[in-house]
Amino acid sequence: MPTIAIATTKGGAGKTTLTMCLADYLRRAGASVRCLDTDPNKNLSAWAHIAGEIECRGVGEDDVISAVDEASAAVDFVLIDVAGAQAKALVYAIGAADLVLIPVQADNKDLGEALRTHGHVTNAIAMARKHNPAASIAHAAVMMRVNPQAKVTSHTRGQLAALGVPVLDAQLPQRAAYQGASYTGSPLDDMSIREDVTAVVREALAMLEDAHAAA
Repeated sequence: MPTIAIATTKGGAGKTTLTMCLADYLRRAGASVRCLDTDPNKNLSAWAHIAGEIECRGVGEDDVISAVDEASAAVDFVLIDVAGAQAKALVYAIGAADLVLIPVQADNKDLGEALRTHGHVTNAIAMARKHNPAASIAHAAVMMRVNPQAKVTSHTRGQLAALGVPVLDAQLPQRAAYQGASYTGSPLDDMSIREDVTAVVREALAMLEDAHAAA
């Protein structure tokens, strides 16, 4: 079953928000989902507990691979919220993933860390191709907390493209509803969030389908 790693080497980029939104969407669509929370602070685990209908398990960075293997045999989708400070968890999660989503805000520091994370993905692909020349890992940046009309948003998109980092067309704009959902539970209870996330999920699933067809 597909494994999606939500990963960046920078903290605060929106990994937990994106993971929770994806999990809530897939659950509502009828899929079984298990989230793996590698962050010692367990922010995703706490949010999932409030939501009440999303399975989330805390995982140490040395246990990522075994946790993915176990979850893949039990559920339709595995989502990994990768703590930015845990280098081994990042590498393991990327290597185990069918799709890597890299949250990035319209900020120069986020841009740099997104490029660094993209480098980890390309390195993982290169390693996999030593055993399978056709190996690949679908991946893309996801713009988070953006003002769609702001010049810095289009500038960041342009910079990512120029640096060779794929970027989803869909993005999550800045909305107070995302912060509110961390207190109330399921993000997609809010219709505006539901519309945002639907666009992201559709594009992400299309990437998975394309990668599967090319394999």
